[in-house]
Amino acid sequence: MIYAASLSTSNLVRALKVLQAGLRADAQGAPSMRQRLRLLVSVFCAAVIAGCQAPPSPAVRAFGDNKFWITVEDMQYVIGSTSERIVVPKGFVTDFASIPQGLWSLGLSPHGQYSRAAVVHDYLYWSQGCTRAQADRLLVLAMKESKVGSFDEFLVYQGVNLGGGGPWNTNANERKAGFPRVVPERYLRPADPNVDWPAYRDMLVKQGVRDPPFEQNPSYCVYGNSTTVP
Repeated sequence: MIYAASLSTSNLVRALKVLQAGLRADAQGAPSMRQRLRLLVSVFCAAVIAGCQAPPSPAVRAFGDNKFWITVEDMQYVIGSTSERIVVPKGFVTDFASIPQGLWSLGLSPHGQYSRAAVVHDYLYWSQGCTRAQADRLLVLAMKESKVGSFDEFLVYQGVNLGGGGPWNTNANERKAGFPRVVPERYLRPADPNVDWPAYRDMLVKQGVRDPPFEQNPSYCVYGNSTTVP
């Protein structure tokens, strides 16, 4: 019962169903101690297993300069013990964490334990279905679930909180101008392995490639109103 406060409704329903099944069996005949133990383990697992989640490692392909990467399959992050998921679509272009080189001496770089959370944040900053503040707090949730250390979590969050306004506005302007950030299937493998993302994006624009529409105010945004993992 200690864990009930952090469980989603669906997980509690699953646990109760298992418990009810066990009670019916108990009414038909007293179970052995081993059977009772199995029942308790089943209830525990049904209640907490979906809460043990973290952003998965993205499958990516690097551009020639190794500064940007294309996701070659959907990346789905299920938030905490909820059923809400953020889907970074196949073909999305990310640079992982945009960490200034001056902070690399502190142990931060574009690649770290926070990198998976950074891909999710990149997508939220581009699609802009949630507010910027919600996107930043969803980054915190993803970092917590990725077991990022508290010091790194603090630095990364303060970085986007204080310095994310410029990238957010730049993304909004680029989207308005018709620049794509989601590469269609037929363009997922550049013919020239040396090409970088800016040059490749210019080619896509000339080919008439545009991003798909992004959902505005998706239901998962509400979890960005807090930095506590649900």
